This record gives sequence, structure tokens and C-alpha cells, in this order.
Amino acid sequence: MAGATARGEAARVRWVKDGLVVPGEQLAQAWGLTRQALAPAADRGEIFAVKVGNRLFYPQAFLGMDRESVAAICRALGDLGASEKLMFWLREHGALAGKSVAAALEAGTALAKVERLAAAWARERGASRVAAAA
Repeated sequence: MAGATARGEAARVRWVKDGLVVPGEQLAQAWGLTRQALAPAADRGEIFAVKVGNRLFYPQAFLGMDRESVAAICRALGDLGASEKLMFWLREHGALAGKSVAAALEAGTALAKVERLAAAWARERGASRVAAAA
């Protein structure tokens, strides 16, 4: 069990080094918020953070997106764990023409389509709470 925990932490450290996740200060600045404003948004399910060491990091993809779109997609992911949510944001989806979520939205994919995909992703992974998608 300790080996799995260490491998998980090593993977999270790699996400930071590779720039896949960013510190809360960076996201807060990009969105014109205080870092303290991120915690209530996370409590409401509008964003999520990955804990690395004793710090919280957020998906880098959030930086170039508006808060409302991020919130809609994160709510659709329901109560999945942060790592599973991050995988949804990072991977390239066939349903999004082989693009990641951020790239698909940037290319003009409708937010509602991404929300439906997020809800389906969450259901497939056994989320007990999934927001109704548009």
C-alpha cells in the first residue's frame, strides 16, 4: 500500500513539473480573484484541486477558460475524485474530435456537448452524484 501511495504522489509531482497543474495563486490571478476565493468555488463543485504535498494545484487548462464554463463542466463530473476529474480534462476524447476539453471548446465545440460527455464520463466511473447535463 505504501508503494502505491508513493507512486501516486510521484505522479502528482510530475504533473506539477510538467505544468499540467498550477498553483492556486496562478489560477486566482488569471481569473481576477483572491486565492482564498478558490476554496468556496471548490466546495460548490465549480472547480477542483489536486493536492501535491501540502499544496493545492488546479488544472492548467482552467487558466484560459472562463469560470462559468469550467464550473459547468466540473459540476457535470459530479463527485468523482480529483485525479479522475483531471484525467477527463487532460485526455483527448474521441467524442471531441480527438481534442482535450479546452482545445475542443477553443475550436468551437458547444459547451453543452462537453457537459454531456463529462456527465457520461462520471457515470461510467461510478460517480454517485452527477449533475444533469444540458
